[in-house]
Amino acid sequence: MRPEDRGKNLWKTFTADMVRYAGSEVRPWSFRFLRRLLSQSYAHPGLIAVAVYRFGQWTMFTCRIPILKQLATLFYYLLYNLVRFLLQIEIPRTTTIGAGLRIDHYGSILLNSKLIAGCNLSITHGVVVGETDTGVPQLRDGVTIGVRALVIGGIVLEENVWVGAGAVVTKSFPANAVVAGVPAKLLRYRENPASAKEQSDEKD
Repeated sequence: MRPEDRGKNLWKTFTADMVRYAGSEVRPWSFRFLRRLLSQSYAHPGLIAVAVYRFGQWTMFTCRIPILKQLATLFYYLLYNLVRFLLQIEIPRTTTIGAGLRIDHYGSILLNSKLIAGCNLSITHGVVVGETDTGVPQLRDGVTIGVRALVIGGIVLEENVWVGAGAVVTKSFPANAVVAGVPAKLLRYRENPASAKEQSDEKD
């Protein structure tokens, strides 16, 4: 996702976020979908932080009515600080993250405001994505970051990279890499989901 695309198709983006929690087999915004979201917000309070983050983007990039924008922004700051202190999750509304964001659990999660991430980013407890003198990380589509992992500096994690628990990532890794350790090292490559599907189709 590009920074200039923040706020575009926001409802579609938010729906994709919520589908990561409720499941794709349920029709979005049906009664069953909403019931699943309610139960998921208990199991994974990070859902609430995602909703507040997208609301903040709406106030900043989409809302055009001045008085409504001011009131909504004040309400956003209230919600943002509640999420920051009660859930210990900080995702500034200026952060660039594509559709399908999922935060599992809560606590000690910090994403830099200059972060640029693609679709279907998955993070969990204790994750920090931060800036150094070399810049801010860029995360492509499908990146998963494990418990208490640290991703810092002007690096690029390509599509479908998995970062193991407790890893400290300070260099770039190619698509489908599984990395772990301090500092993080390449362990193996994940099988490309598209390739796996093609092989399965050929066998059939």
